[in-house]
Amino acid sequence: MKIRIPRDELKIGMFIDRAVLERSNESKTGVDFIQKILIDTPEKLAKLRKQNLKFLIIDTAKAQKIEPKKVETPKPKPVEKPPEPEKEPEEKPVVEKVVEPEPEPEEPQEEEKLLESFDDDDKKGAMGGSVVPFEKELEKAREIKEVAVQHVKNMLEDAASGKSFDTEPAKEQVNDIVKSVFRNKDAMLSLTRLKSFDEYTFTHCVNVTVLAIALARETGFSKSQVEMIGLGGMLHDVGKMKVPDEILNKPGKLTPEERLIIQKHTTWGYDILKDRKDISDVAKLMALEHHERIDGSGYPNGKTEDQLQPESMLTGVVDVYDALTSARVYKPGMPPPNALSFIKSKAETEFRPEYVEKFMEVIGIFPVGSVVEFNTGQVGIVKEINRDNLYEPNVIMVMNARKQKLGTGRVVESSKYENAGLKIIRFHHPDDFGINVSEYLDLDTKRI
Repeated sequence: MKIRIPRDELKIGMFIDRAVLERSNESKTGVDFIQKILIDTPEKLAKLRKQNLKFLIIDTAKAQKIEPKKVETPKPKPVEKPPEPEKEPEEKPVVEKVVEPEPEPEEPQEEEKLLESFDDDDKKGAMGGSVVPFEKELEKAREIKEVAVQHVKNMLEDAASGKSFDTEPAKEQVNDIVKSVFRNKDAMLSLTRLKSFDEYTFTHCVNVTVLAIALARETGFSKSQVEMIGLGGMLHDVGKMKVPDEILNKPGKLTPEERLIIQKHTTWGYDILKDRKDISDVAKLMALEHHERIDGSGYPNGKTEDQLQPESMLTGVVDVYDALTSARVYKPGMPPPNALSFIKSKAETEFRPEYVEKFMEVIGIFPVGSVVEFNTGQVGIVKEINRDNLYEPNVIMVMNARKQKLGTGRVVESSKYENAGLKIIRFHHPDDFGINVSEYLDLDTKRI
């Protein structure tokens, strides 16, 4: 069986099936791939533990029991003892059989509790891996997201007019999003690249919800925490409803005064939510704290890591990612790999490092929908993330080496990279080649 473990859990006798080795120096960074290594000496173990290994997969079927070398020492000659006088045989004591009490049933673990709310397909997905094909789940995920955007719009518009809003429909949508993420994570995540220019705030809130749910589950939050994070994601920007449209959608650079008004959306959002009994304190603080940074450079209160709740710091990562990749009246959307590179550069200063690393595992180095070019000159669209090796996703080939569009897209799976000598060397904006990403992702493409 092949399982993924952290570097610190490596032991003598383990067989490394594959891993990514990140290397860096002052001038550049890069990666190497290592594979098929048996850890048979303490020296080899120590060397591997010092390496910056990522996505480490071991093969338990190929592990070996390696005994430490023993140094033989000369045995002392036995000393002869005089014979002892014979003793009368003693009666053997009667030994009563001790009956061990049956162990009490263990309390169900959090993951088991989480599965109770899922049907059979959802449970399989929660235990690991996609159980529904991408194309099939994409259709269902699109319906879920469209309904969620409408619910967010209703809530935020009611909040803007001072009306009380109903959170129950939003909570139901959070539950549907969680289930979709477990059935096929990439289907729902792929829809976060679709931005509504006219309804940016509502779409952004749902995208943050999806990304935060996926990251929270990967990071080990419980079911109840995931649900609170999901609702908090939907409401995190509710305070923007009080920002004047001419400032919120200003095409030019904001003045210092206008920037201060924008920043007030965090406290305005908290004020709107703070007295609600149907919204958790976690969700309320997410609205207040999602622009705070662990080094104290954020707003509104300049809190540092030890003063912030984990849910707010997690939301800060996904909020920035979706904002960077979204096109607005005043800027084009940043390509996803560029946005990830920016976020990674801020790890340990603005963002908690483990959330950044886990987010890159969730979204992929090349997120679904990214247009990538291979060393062969061929161009493709990332369809699914290979989480054992983020640098080799499943890709729909859409252009040949001469940059001519192919009639039928075919998926090149990650397992084919080595034999075909393929390597992703750069990424492009879809407009560079006039590619409609959605059309290709919707196709039931053949795999090669």
